[in-house]
Amino acid sequence: MMHELIELSVMPTALDFFDTYWNQRPFVVKAGIAEDSIDELITPNELASLAMEEDAISRLVKSPDGDQGWTCRYGPFDEKDLSEMGNQGWNLLVGNVEQFHPDTAKLLNFFNFAPRWMMDDVMVSYSSMGGTVGPHMDSYHVFLVQGEGKRRWKVSHHTIGCEDYIENIDLKVMKTDFAGDEVEMNVGDVLYIPPNFAHHGITLEPALTYSVGFLGPKSSELFSAFGDYLACNEDLDERYVGGQLTQQDQGFHMGSSAVNSVGDFLSKTQGSTTFTRWLVEFFTDPTHQEFAQFIVRDDAFDLTTLKIKLQTGYALVKPEYVKLAVVDGGNGKIYIGFEHHSFVIDVGSMTVLHAIMNGQTVSAAEFPELFKNQKLLGTIVELYNHSALEFF
Repeated sequence: MMHELIELSVMPTALDFFDTYWNQRPFVVKAGIAEDSIDELITPNELASLAMEEDAISRLVKSPDGDQGWTCRYGPFDEKDLSEMGNQGWNLLVGNVEQFHPDTAKLLNFFNFAPRWMMDDVMVSYSSMGGTVGPHMDSYHVFLVQGEGKRRWKVSHHTIGCEDYIENIDLKVMKTDFAGDEVEMNVGDVLYIPPNFAHHGITLEPALTYSVGFLGPKSSELFSAFGDYLACNEDLDERYVGGQLTQQDQGFHMGSSAVNSVGDFLSKTQGSTTFTRWLVEFFTDPTHQEFAQFIVRDDAFDLTTLKIKLQTGYALVKPEYVKLAVVDGGNGKIYIGFEHHSFVIDVGSMTVLHAIMNGQTVSAAEFPELFKNQKLLGTIVELYNHSALEFF
């Protein structure tokens, strides 16, 4: 089905986003994010400095020029690498910028209408005049937020089924052009591109682009990770005993009853509280292992210290880059996932939990019921001690 690029006046509501756009069609919001918010994000000089760090994931991409074809080099870089790039036709891309630059992590709050538990990272690119990474497709959802400068984007009218890329380069650049709509992106404009919609950006004047990616796992990753979880929790790892088998499954024959029996066994496991609890842990496991942070902080404290802090006027807040996943487990239980660990609270704690997830401050003055809920306080202690919450 062909979809023209639709222009919205404001960011969509969650209902409109999932009903109309998610996995279905791209859209652009002109001036979707105010300039004063864009001004807080990482600058070109800061991005260049970050690309020189060992822990940063960075690339330099240069488009074809004369006899020189596409080139892609990986960081870390030094000042000489960047100064030699010239004034045209190149891009510096750095991933996971929200982990390094707290103000850039604030950008994530503009996308709470999307599934934040699927958020992968904020990749930032600085591109010179004419800079591009070529026409390509992604297997994930991306919101492209325009910072300083201007870029022109072309977005396909529909998903592209056949991936035909140029050979022998360390980039996925499509061999042929595609039919689509063009849009010029200025400061604060936001472009949503669903998976497998081809897109091609060209820089009209030196520009910063902030790419907020939402990446789902492959089925093999889900099966493998759940299997590993069960293997590490032997008491949860039930054995298949051949329930529902019949005489057609004798000898070396696996009849339809055997196939259904194994399928039912797996379905039962996936419908269990074990699966639900694993799920919130899996989707908050850092996508890039070098950023795993689930270690006890130096200033860890106990429940008594937390109460004293709250009673003396301190408040708690979740840093923007921290990703949580929350599932209603039934029977009044709520599972919270953070970096491959999970916690259990009761449904009555949801008011406080919603405030935490929405980036609001949590204090004794605002939530006096905190002191009546020991389980929630215990969870807050664990989240603070593992850097998912901060005092101020």
